[in-house]
Amino acid sequence: MDMMVSPRIEEHPLGESFGAELRGLRIAGDLPEAEFSAYLDAFHRHHLLLVRDVPFNPTAQVEFSRRMGPLELHSQTRAMLDTHPEIFCVGNWTVDGVLKANFARGIEQWHADSSYREIPSAASLFYGVICPPEGGETWFIDAAGAYAGLPEATKADIDGLRCVHSLATLAEWGRRHNPDRPPLTEAQTAKWPPVSQPLVRTHPVTGVKSLFLCPAVISHVEGMDAAAGRALIEGLMAHAAQETYIYRHRWRAGDLVIWDNRCLLHTATLFDHEKYQRLMHRTTVAGA
Repeated sequence: MDMMVSPRIEEHPLGESFGAELRGLRIAGDLPEAEFSAYLDAFHRHHLLLVRDVPFNPTAQVEFSRRMGPLELHSQTRAMLDTHPEIFCVGNWTVDGVLKANFARGIEQWHADSSYREIPSAASLFYGVICPPEGGETWFIDAAGAYAGLPEATKADIDGLRCVHSLATLAEWGRRHNPDRPPLTEAQTAKWPPVSQPLVRTHPVTGVKSLFLCPAVISHVEGMDAAAGRALIEGLMAHAAQETYIYRHRWRAGDLVIWDNRCLLHTATLFDHEKYQRLMHRTTVAGA
């Protein structure tokens, strides 16, 4: 059902259980506090928001994102936008033959951004600068809905479990698909040591519980042997990846998709990188 969330902003449902397109939301300029509050309310209700036809304006994206909270600087400094280090560039974008974005050739695993940080990110804002006409989609999982859909006995079994998330584990997984990528430096390894995260986390604003599943980042489940831990993660991931919990976004240039990392998982599909260019700008709101 379509709703009016402020005198100027309309919301229209996207996915089966989450997500909405906002129409009339202005990103650039001094957005009145009432409209920004309406936007935040929609963000917490829907977990994912789409705004179409947003003009290219990196400064506006950074300033709008910062209204949601402090911004992270990504661990991959080589993929930061030169003029705006808060923007992490994703895709196969090159300048004078030099790759200037983070580009993964292999199939991406489901994940939440920055899970390897002690306090994972709160939100990601992803803007389509150059979008291929096919492929390069972003898929999202309603991790809160997936948790709610588990049997009560399973919830009781997993509620207290913790997993170790490691940037080094993610880097090695990525190098299997992209052998030309450099390994982590000693400085990166020291800056981002492995961290323990709950397998079931509680949203700090809404109180909703969700599954915190990042298979390529999780090195092990605490208190379980490696095989049993992997089997548990794989089983929960298979449950969460059912169609009823998924929304698939097909990008077009000018799309801004904003999602709550604290209750959604996401992944990307492949595209023909020999034929097409892709460039996305991501700003990331730090967790608290």
